Amino acid sequence: MVNDHERTVTTLEELAADRTELTDVRPGPLGTLDVYVFADGTTLCMTPGHRETAERLAAALRAGETPFLLGGSGISGAYTLTFSCGEENVYILADRVIASL
Repeated sequence: MVNDHERTVTTLEELAADRTELTDVRPGPLGTLDVYVFADGTTLCMTPGHRETAERLAAALRAGETPFLLGGSGISGAYTLTFSCGEENVYILADRVIASL
């Protein structure tokens, strides 16, 4: 049986390999939970949220840029994610990431 952590890591790998476009970013209140929505319907919920990063990706979407996940990794339940955002990369570190389809 695959646990949530393994399923999330697999989902992150698939999003990066397919260069699935980010379509929506919803920063959570007071940095509690950020929601990232991808073109294939995958939703990532990350906690704690990082308002500056979420707002940077949301601004890129409003400006017509198309951020996508370059890669992600998980270790001991924590995750790092790297997004391509225009001509720069945006990095996120989260204690918990939950992926849903």
